[in-house]
Amino acid sequence: MIESRHADIAIIGAGPAGMAAAVRLAEAGVHPVLFDLNATPGGQIYRQLGNPQVGAGVMGEEYQHGRSLVEAFARADIDYRPLSRVWWIGREGAGYDLGVVQHRAQSWHAERLILASGAMERGWPFPGWQLPGVMTAGAAQILLKQGALLPGVSPVLAGSGPLLYLLAWQYLQAGQSPALVLDLAPTSRYHALLRHPRRAWHGRSYLLKGVRMIAALRRAGVPVLQGVDGIQAEGREAVERVRYRHRGHWKTLPAALLLTHFGVVPEPQLARSLAIPHRWETGQQAFLPERSEALAVEERLWVAGDGGGIGGAINAEREGRLAALEVLQSLAGKAQDGLARERAVLQRARRRDLEARRLLETLFRLPGDWLEVQPEDTLLCRCESVSRGEVERAITQGAAGPNQLKAFTRCGMGPCQGRQCGESVARLLAHRTAQPMDAIGYYHIRPPVHSVTLGALAAQQET
Repeated sequence: MIESRHADIAIIGAGPAGMAAAVRLAEAGVHPVLFDLNATPGGQIYRQLGNPQVGAGVMGEEYQHGRSLVEAFARADIDYRPLSRVWWIGREGAGYDLGVVQHRAQSWHAERLILASGAMERGWPFPGWQLPGVMTAGAAQILLKQGALLPGVSPVLAGSGPLLYLLAWQYLQAGQSPALVLDLAPTSRYHALLRHPRRAWHGRSYLLKGVRMIAALRRAGVPVLQGVDGIQAEGREAVERVRYRHRGHWKTLPAALLLTHFGVVPEPQLARSLAIPHRWETGQQAFLPERSEALAVEERLWVAGDGGGIGGAINAEREGRLAALEVLQSLAGKAQDGLARERAVLQRARRRDLEARRLLETLFRLPGDWLEVQPEDTLLCRCESVSRGEVERAITQGAAGPNQLKAFTRCGMGPCQGRQCGESVARLLAHRTAQPMDAIGYYHIRPPVHSVTLGALAAQQET
């Protein structure tokens, strides 16, 4: 028999948003339960910050910023449940039923729910991205934060986004200089600084940080090439060479490790499994859950942090506190002057932060025709080895949406459940059918949202 439990308020995710929400609720005397997929709180940005494995000089100021939040979380009266997989959510009455595996299967009912599941790296196909030796920059950073692990060879870093330069800089500080940094964002992005001076002013701290990192890399002799518009990984059993196109010419560099990053997008599975409406946001190039100014998607459901739209760690922390204020308001059943004042301060700061983030969206915008110019044998779905050509033929044969394509090709049926190919499939469909992304939509997400074993679900409960 599966253990059944009850919570007045449940939070899923212990990144900046989840931690901030839990701490604010605890400050008000509310005892939330928080489910965390990881072993320690912090999410990706503040991973292992409670017991850092790497010095502050390597990780940088942003990493250290989260220390006060992690410490406040450790002191607060919170029912923290690490290593918990929330593998399904369903509506039940006025609240939500959750299927959780934490050593064994549990069933929870939460009267109110905050989703703070964060972001994930965008899947972005190119020839050879399935080869061993090709991995994401985020995965490499996890190894650095959690185990102080550096690559045994000088890596090539390629892609678009702030993390690309941050990881290259962190490796440099740790004594492992990258072999090459390939920036695939269009060079025309710098015109945005002239077209949007207000955004440039609000985002000046991001600009200065990026300039300093690039300057440090170049002083150390690390080549940084901008305006790269093609990338390929080559090798028989693993990556052996990286080919890239720069200024109209293809070049080849021997490489045993290629780290890629093409921006981050909201982690979609939990919100999608609840059939929460999403819309395509052109600036962020991602589907975002529809939510109110108060971060609510339903009367008793809030989405906070990067899971609702990429805003960065500080914004996620603010959104966590905002969601907590809305929960407190809901519990009180009437307006509270103190909460309203605190909410107004947080919302003003949030609007200012998001204005600055728009500059990053412009500077690191990915090319819209990327998929169409990749070779036909480029894999879109690595899990099921489905190529772009196979997807194109299925569209020609009448697959009019992502779920039909899944049935035609098995694209999206693998272990990642479409996390890495979902956006690419939608983009390709939108291009071939001349429809907007909102009309194309996304895969239907069904449980299990995370992989769980039959043994965990069938295990006998302790008496």
